[in-house]
Amino acid sequence: MKKSVNIAVGVVIVAGALVTAGAWYTGTRLEGVLGDAVEQGNQQIQAALVGHEGSASVQLLSLDRHFFTSTAHYKFTFQEPKLNEGQPVELLFEDKIEHGPFPWSRVKTLNLVPVMAASNMALEKNVFSEKWFEMTNGQSPLTGQFSMGYDRAAQGRVELLPFQFDSEGGSIKFSGFTLNASGTANGEKLEANGVLGDLDVTATSEEGPVHLLLKDVTFNTGGTKGKSGFYLGHSDAKAASVTFQAANQPAVVLKDFVNTSLLQEVEGNLAAQVTYDIANISFGGKDIGSSQMLWKFANFDIASTKNLLQFYQDKIQPQAQAAAATGQHYTPHLSPADQAFVQAEVGKLLAAKPHVELEKLSLKTTHGESRFNLSMDLGNPTSLDQPGSELLKQLLTNLDAKLVLSKPMIKDLATLQAQSAGITDPAAIAQNAQGAADSVGGMAIMFQLGKVEGDNIVSNLHYANDVVDFNGEKMSAQQFAAAMMGKFVMLTRGQ
Repeated sequence: MKKSVNIAVGVVIVAGALVTAGAWYTGTRLEGVLGDAVEQGNQQIQAALVGHEGSASVQLLSLDRHFFTSTAHYKFTFQEPKLNEGQPVELLFEDKIEHGPFPWSRVKTLNLVPVMAASNMALEKNVFSEKWFEMTNGQSPLTGQFSMGYDRAAQGRVELLPFQFDSEGGSIKFSGFTLNASGTANGEKLEANGVLGDLDVTATSEEGPVHLLLKDVTFNTGGTKGKSGFYLGHSDAKAASVTFQAANQPAVVLKDFVNTSLLQEVEGNLAAQVTYDIANISFGGKDIGSSQMLWKFANFDIASTKNLLQFYQDKIQPQAQAAAATGQHYTPHLSPADQAFVQAEVGKLLAAKPHVELEKLSLKTTHGESRFNLSMDLGNPTSLDQPGSELLKQLLTNLDAKLVLSKPMIKDLATLQAQSAGITDPAAIAQNAQGAADSVGGMAIMFQLGKVEGDNIVSNLHYANDVVDFNGEKMSAQQFAAAMMGKFVMLTRGQ
C-alpha cells in the first residue's frame, strides 16, 4: 500500500514538473511567436487592402511575462480618407495569455489537448472606442478567445456585443456577431464561420429615409490553399431575409437568400461555380416569386488569372476609387508597358480556352417560370489587329443562348402591377394580365424575336465560325448585329 502511494505521489510530482517546465518553455517562446504572428497578420492586412485608399496595421506594444501567464498589449491602427477626417484611428487591445501545455481555462472545460497558449483578448477603452463602450453599458464590445498549438496551428472565437446607435443622420441596431475561425501555422488551411442575428440600419437623405434590414445572417468559408495560391473548397452565406427600402419607395424583401460557391483546380486550371437562390421576392408587401442564378467557369489559366487580378488591384481599382471620390467618370489610364502586360496576360488566359456559362437565371411565380441560359467558349486570336468579323470568330469560338418566357408568369406579374396601381376589379385585372401576355407573344412573333410554343415564348441563339443561327434563321455575325439594331429601333419607335 505504501509503495502504491509513493508511486502515485511520484506521478503527481512528475506531472507537476512537466506542466511547470512546459509553462516556462512557453513563456520563453511566446515573444517570438507573437512577433511572427503580428508580422504575418500585417502582411495579410496589406494584401487585403491592395487597391484601397485605406491602410491598417497591428503593433505589439508590450509583453509582460510571468511564469504561468503573460499579458500583451496591441495597437490596431487604420486610416481611411472618409473616416475621422482622414486622421488615423487607433484601437487598443489587452490580451491575457495562459501558458501551455494545459491552460487552466481549458482544463476547467475538460479540454485537455496540450496547446502552447490560450489567450483572452478584449478591446480597451480609449478616445476612439469610448462611445462604443457607452453603447454596451461599459462592457468591452469586442472580445476574443484563442488557442495556439505547439505546431502553431490556431483556433479562436471573436464576439461583438449588441448595441444601438441613434443620431440625427439615422440609427443602427445590431444584435451581435460571433466568428469562429481556425487555421494551420503556414496558412495552408483556413476555416471560418460566423453568425449575425439582426442588423437594422436607417439613414436620412434629401428624398427621405433609407432602410436596410438583415436578419439571421450566417456564413461558412475557408479551404485548402492549392498550387494556384487560391483557397479551394466550398463557401456559403445565408440570410433569412434582406429588406431594402429606398426613400419614398415600397420595400423590396428577399427571403431565404443563399449564396454558395466552389473553387477547384482541374488539370492545372481554375474552375468555379457560384449559385444564388432566393426563396421569395416581394415588393410593397406583395409576393412576386422565387429566383435562382447559377454560374460556371472552367479552363481559367492560373498564372494569368492571378496576374490580371493583381494588376486590377494595383492599377485599375485605385484609379476607379479616386474617380468615384471626386464624382468623375472613370477612364483607365494605362502606360504602354501596362497595355503590353495586359495584352500578354489576356493572351495567356485565352490560350487555355476558358468557358463561361450562365447555366440558369430564373424567375418563378405562382403559375409559371421563365428562364435564361448562356454558354460561351473563348479562344486566343492570332492577332488583335485584324478585321472585326475574323477577330470575333477567333475570340468567341462557340455561343449558345436560350430564353424561355412563361406567359402564365407574365400574367402573374401583370396582375401584381395592376393591383399595385390600385385596380381592384377582378375582371379588369384578369383582362389586363391576359393582354400583357398576348402582347409580349405577339411582339416576339412580329419582330421575329421568338416563337410561341404552348404557354412559352422561346428564343434560341447559336454562334460558331461567324455563323449565327437565330431561331432557325442563319446569317453572319455582322448581318445579325444589323438586324438586331433595326429591331431595336422599331421597338423603341413603337413605344
